[in-house]
Amino acid sequence: MINSLSLPPKYTLMTMNDTQLKNRALSYLTQDEVYSIGSMLGRDPNPFELNMFAAMWSEHIAYKSSIKWLEEMPVEGKNVFVKALEENAGVIQIDDELAFAVKMESHNHPIAVDPRQGAVGVGNVNRDILAMGAEPVAQMNVLRFGNPAHAHIRDMVNAVVTALGSYSNNFGVPVVGGEILFDESYNYNPLVNLMSVGIVRRERLIRAAFTSSGQVAVLLGKKTSGTGVHGAGFASRALQKKGQMIPESQVADPACGKILMDCIRELIDQDLVRGMQDIGAGGVLCAAAEMAFRGRKGVKLQLDSIPVLKKEIDPLEIMLSQTQEQMLLAVDRKDLNSFREIAERWELECAVVGDVTNDERIRILDHSRQHGDLPVQLLVRGGGAPVYIRDLKPRDRKPRVVSADEVPNPGNLKEIARKMVSLPNIASRKWIEEQFDTMAGLSNLSSGNASDAGIVKINGRDAALVLSVNGNYRYGRLEPRKGAMIAVAEAARNIICSGGRPLAVADCLNYGDPSDPHVYHDFAEGVKGISEACRRMGIPVIAGNVSFHNLTHDGEHISSVIPTPVVGMVGILSKPDDIMTAGFKKKGDMIFLIGRSDNDISSSEYLSFVHLIQESAAPGFDLEYEMKLQEVLTRLISERLVSSAHDVSVGGLFIALVESALPGGLGFDVTSPAEIRNDAFLFGESQSRVVVSVSSEKETDFLDFMMESGIHFSTLGHVTKEELRIDDVSFGFISDYTRDFENALGKLLGD
Repeated sequence: MINSLSLPPKYTLMTMNDTQLKNRALSYLTQDEVYSIGSMLGRDPNPFELNMFAAMWSEHIAYKSSIKWLEEMPVEGKNVFVKALEENAGVIQIDDELAFAVKMESHNHPIAVDPRQGAVGVGNVNRDILAMGAEPVAQMNVLRFGNPAHAHIRDMVNAVVTALGSYSNNFGVPVVGGEILFDESYNYNPLVNLMSVGIVRRERLIRAAFTSSGQVAVLLGKKTSGTGVHGAGFASRALQKKGQMIPESQVADPACGKILMDCIRELIDQDLVRGMQDIGAGGVLCAAAEMAFRGRKGVKLQLDSIPVLKKEIDPLEIMLSQTQEQMLLAVDRKDLNSFREIAERWELECAVVGDVTNDERIRILDHSRQHGDLPVQLLVRGGGAPVYIRDLKPRDRKPRVVSADEVPNPGNLKEIARKMVSLPNIASRKWIEEQFDTMAGLSNLSSGNASDAGIVKINGRDAALVLSVNGNYRYGRLEPRKGAMIAVAEAARNIICSGGRPLAVADCLNYGDPSDPHVYHDFAEGVKGISEACRRMGIPVIAGNVSFHNLTHDGEHISSVIPTPVVGMVGILSKPDDIMTAGFKKKGDMIFLIGRSDNDISSSEYLSFVHLIQESAAPGFDLEYEMKLQEVLTRLISERLVSSAHDVSVGGLFIALVESALPGGLGFDVTSPAEIRNDAFLFGESQSRVVVSVSSEKETDFLDFMMESGIHFSTLGHVTKEELRIDDVSFGFISDYTRDFENALGKLLGD
């Protein structure tokens, strides 16, 4: 039942002594930071206050090593309603009434310790959308794991996928797509990045801010658990194989999360919410401090008014607990009774935990005892939190462009083709997708349409959102800037191939230790790559997340992830009837390749699998050529000159052809060009290429258009009934490839 708004809960205070408090804070702060705190305050902070700084100045919250680079990203745009770094999520206008909110989050460190905590990440990212007043309507999961040949990696994949599904399925938000890739560098440090998108009426948009001294801070949701304390600090340092202090695991409750969302939507409908923020890695401290800073107000928090889950709990645990399914809201005092009535009806814990003030200070009290009293501005990003520009140093490995002519001719291409479709990074994700509810809300239009992007109907509108996530780790291993640019380009191609128009980017930037000059250089180059591509495409970056310290120390050995920037993109489809799908439509349709192929097999799955070369340059990429391709493709689709469109990506042209043939159970008969070696033509991953099919009725118009377009295109062949033929050689039948392609991942991970 609901806790009274006036009577504090009873608990036994288990206060740490000053030495314990100070030692805990100093384990997360540098000596220079401690000195800086004293200088800014003009006094020594007490041990409790030192812990407040330790949490708020963590890399995870303050972005102290990344903020300067992030500020160089393009964040402006004519449809941008809320810019990156301003609120919990970025917001783009759809029309005069509606907007969409988008957010990407990482949940990497907790997963490495306990894969079941994937559910926590789902709740976090969707509550960030909810905090904007938006209704989450779609989710995408971006997963990176180690070599699945290892049993513990397979166990981890299963645990993470189960955890993600347990929350999203019960929460009622459809998973409309995603990406999963495997590499040895993720053996100890898996990556779980999540993107959520929601719809909000512009007049219902909520800020994460206290804006009036007539407001109170209300905690709504579950009781404070005391778990996840200094979780932000934990996420801001390398993992240790032994001897590391790890926060107690958080427990997600999707049923409560759904109730909390429905309750908040009713509160918003009744105009009872003035501001709102999710309780995240810095606990109620972070939520209250950031809301006060954004509204240029202060807040006096009363710890003894916070409902707690366990009897014996410390004030630091109350303040910093990353309790799940819990939100902090700004409520006008006059509205408290109405607010309480709705919370009681939903049977949610609810308590006034603080008063909004005009002095721009944050005070932490427990009954009459004051634990901390600090200027809000000193604690937060954009205020007194430190900003670091660290040393940068390019890696001493020169990217090597690998041409097919430099490696042995593999001989039996048919045998390689059959094996390629079953590789973990290429095989169908059907086994994983089936574990998620893809039809919650009945708004997912992509489940019955094999499109390159996820498509979600906007209720009440003759329009849909188009979503894509991309980030091929191979491309950024040695060329982080180019790899990041390719991620942006491919995300845009996916949206355009589905009939949509790209509008906004959210990113998730995953790297190792930023104090390593090589890692920091990789990060800076990744940001520059995303920025350059987005500026040229006119697509603003409206949300994002930085995850550093994705590395593990095991004695003298250090295992770090390779540069892994992930790009999430959202676009608009004016009419759902205009969805473009990837599948061939009927026998006899002509197949064309738009874009140019070459002998470059750099960073391809083929190069890794067949020739065992793991490090090479990213595939060749020309941003201006990419822009021309996207322009041509947009017109082809809008003028209905093509019957299908599918981006050529991981696995190369052969995989794109197979994926186009699969939906209709059709085949293809194609001819390779004489000037390109067959293996490069079929399996190379040259960028800026799209496979399209054209009906006989549209072929003349298509050819006339392409001749005038000025961009490369070539006739590949035609759609057949079910046989796959290349250069008059039978590669088998689509039914055989379908079986291998769709069952490979399930056999690998499900056994």
